[in-house]
Amino acid sequence: MAVTTQGFSSFSADAVTYIAEKTLIIAKKAVVFQQLGEKHVLPAHNSKTFQFTRFDRLALPLTTLADGVTPDNTSMSISTVTAVADMFGAYVNLTDVANLTIKHPVMVKAIDLMGYQAAEVMDREIINMLLAGTAVNYGGAATARNGLSSTSTDVMNTALVRKVVASLRTNGAQEYDGSDYVGVVDSQVEMDLSADSTFQAAAQYSNIKVLQNGEIGRWMGVRWMRSNFIPTLSGITSTNASATGASAAGSIPAASVWFSVDYIDANTGFTVKSVVPASTYAAAASNSSGSLTVTVPSSTSFNYNVYAGSGASSLYLVNSSLLAGAASQAVTAIPSAGTLQPGIPASTKVVHFSWVFGKESFAVIDLLKLQTFITPAQASDSDPLVQRRKSGWKFMFKSVICNQDFLKRCETLSAFDA
Repeated sequence: MAVTTQGFSSFSADAVTYIAEKTLIIAKKAVVFQQLGEKHVLPAHNSKTFQFTRFDRLALPLTTLADGVTPDNTSMSISTVTAVADMFGAYVNLTDVANLTIKHPVMVKAIDLMGYQAAEVMDREIINMLLAGTAVNYGGAATARNGLSSTSTDVMNTALVRKVVASLRTNGAQEYDGSDYVGVVDSQVEMDLSADSTFQAAAQYSNIKVLQNGEIGRWMGVRWMRSNFIPTLSGITSTNASATGASAAGSIPAASVWFSVDYIDANTGFTVKSVVPASTYAAAASNSSGSLTVTVPSSTSFNYNVYAGSGASSLYLVNSSLLAGAASQAVTAIPSAGTLQPGIPASTKVVHFSWVFGKESFAVIDLLKLQTFITPAQASDSDPLVQRRKSGWKFMFKSVICNQDFLKRCETLSAFDA
């Protein structure tokens, strides 16, 4: 007689899933840039524009005074920098059923997560502003982003730090605390620095003192900080982006047209990949005018920008808003002006960004400091049965480079990419 054995699978419908009281931790992002900017407040009722004024240095006299002769007067001049504040905000909308039935306190968790969100939005905007800075040094012997090629030589090291510090001192950039500039690197570049035999780690300070959160060490007159929220930029081939000639009306001749696509991370808003420019033919038929259709990759993890131009080094933004995955963008004319695509790394290379700042190199202006909100658990015209509660935040601010001579961006590869 056969014996039937029944295991867990036979009764799984009656089993209860035990949910732990403790929730798992989320990835921690070190946001450090906001604290390094010069802080200013734009008072209410004064528009959205904040202006900095700098009185420029006076020209030195080139000749001696003649006896009894009044010299020409010295002219004064000023320079101005303006910033127009932008508002950001977000909220979470939770139902009463969610709050009643979910094991963990959903609203409390939402408030925690929105705190991270607000801080990261501010640092993202500051980083994107700093990425547009014009003062750049490259690792090794490279003179452009696409010239970075070796993870053994084109990395952050003492030679590059010396070059940057010498330039800042020559430019007259002042130190934050009277003795040191401040540098910010990502986790991989931190390892490149620590691998340099002459880098002095924070534990070896002869006079340890705390400057800011996230500080990792001091070397060559720079106090170094780490952030794992700095984006990297990868150069890739156009395996997932395609361009074909189209029969739609256009002014592009039957000639080679260059195009590229930028990948913008849908979660952070950072540009993280750039397609190495490729050429194609725009016209639908030989010797006729036509248009180009660029189809972006289908991944929903990114949004996309399309660039086109007459040469690989002069590509201009074509779309007016970010494209979703698998979208197509028509190019009916070869652009020759507009938003120029930033430098593109060489294929398969991952470029890391670091900065060294002098005092007042950039500023953070608040028109509306961070405000947080939570709707009360009571009936209202829009929610008479108290079925929803919302929690959110908003702020209005702007960051701006005050003096290009007082900061340096370093672009390097890393020997420690995973």
